[in-house]
Amino acid sequence: MSRSIITGIDVGTTTVRVAVAEPRAQEAVSSFSLLGYGMAPAVGMRRGTVVDVSAAAGSIRQAVERAAKHAGVAIDHAFVGFGGSGFGSITAKGIVAVSRADGEISEADVMRAHAAARANLPTLANKEILLELVVQYAVDKESGLKQPVGMFGNRLEAHILYLTAFSPHLRNLVRAVEAAGISVDDVVPGPLASVYAALTKHQQQIGVLHLDLGGETATCAVYEEGSLISTQVFPVGSTHITHDIAIGFQLPLEAAEAIKISHGAVAGEEAAFRREMVHFGEFAPHIPIAVSRWDLAEVMEARTADIFELVEKYLRRMGRAGLLPAGVILTGGGARMPGLVEFSRRTLRLPAETGIIRILDPEHELAGNSAWVTAVGLVGLMCAKPEKRRTNNFVPKKIGEHIMRFIRPFIP
Repeated sequence: MSRSIITGIDVGTTTVRVAVAEPRAQEAVSSFSLLGYGMAPAVGMRRGTVVDVSAAAGSIRQAVERAAKHAGVAIDHAFVGFGGSGFGSITAKGIVAVSRADGEISEADVMRAHAAARANLPTLANKEILLELVVQYAVDKESGLKQPVGMFGNRLEAHILYLTAFSPHLRNLVRAVEAAGISVDDVVPGPLASVYAALTKHQQQIGVLHLDLGGETATCAVYEEGSLISTQVFPVGSTHITHDIAIGFQLPLEAAEAIKISHGAVAGEEAAFRREMVHFGEFAPHIPIAVSRWDLAEVMEARTADIFELVEKYLRRMGRAGLLPAGVILTGGGARMPGLVEFSRRTLRLPAETGIIRILDPEHELAGNSAWVTAVGLVGLMCAKPEKRRTNNFVPKKIGEHIMRFIRPFIP
């Protein structure tokens, strides 16, 4: 009997990450067993999108080969996460009169409300709808409903959030994966995979901001009452902090990145940081100078403040600034910067913590590495579905009907 192997590919701006898993029996504590994983530096990417198909394919191929070797299995098909600057969302509302004379709401009424919401969407030029998510229903004057079927009323409203993809970016991603010799089973919104891996149902219920800090993008997802109510991608990330270090201290990019990782911070005790010196010669022998860790932190904090200012304005526009009880869950490669949790608490006035991969055993070596939330979330989400259906010959033009049939039952 052949094994059912599930592979997830997260193609980021700076790194391609691949996770390989096998579903477990339904009665098991976890829905999957992580067999292996692999990563490779991303080439041909900018702001989370493919700009050079051939170069990106080479990076994907390298990461897949490493994951296959680690897992001890062959990989020729995978689920792919989509994010970056081409990812977005839009909301719409559909209102219909209840059709039955006695006022009982039926499935047909709900479907008509969804159709009305879709009809109210603006023209989506060069965009594909990846997924339709219900934010809430309202019956007459009663709002905040999740399942209106069987209730009584005269008017039904459906408030819908549509997750979208910029079509050229989506097609380029699929083409790059296929050029790497991998058949695309399906494309999954990366933020949903990350949330599945890192957030609890309780956090999603009481109100939480998931902030994923990637190389060149920062992705926000706000949940409330168990529903995703908004997403936003900002074109700035941790790589921009590296660039600031390189410019500020006239360093090669490679040295700036190494210094950021080994000595960087965005918050700390000033007296201690002023005493601690960072010797650039350890990273760039031709630059035998030193600065205090405080000077380095000031450069990093300036760019980080720009990122969090965008996030704070976003929350303010939504009317959620300082009002999400579960606070901020930070994930992505940039989330590991020392002092970022404290900086987030101070600037957003919310509780904050670095996310962990909750769907893994706490003792697993990846559990505390938030950079892997999307790749592991992809395989976890797919393994949670008892019946796996592999789709051959992925066709982007039919993506509106094709994507997400696997994970819809697992979205709150």
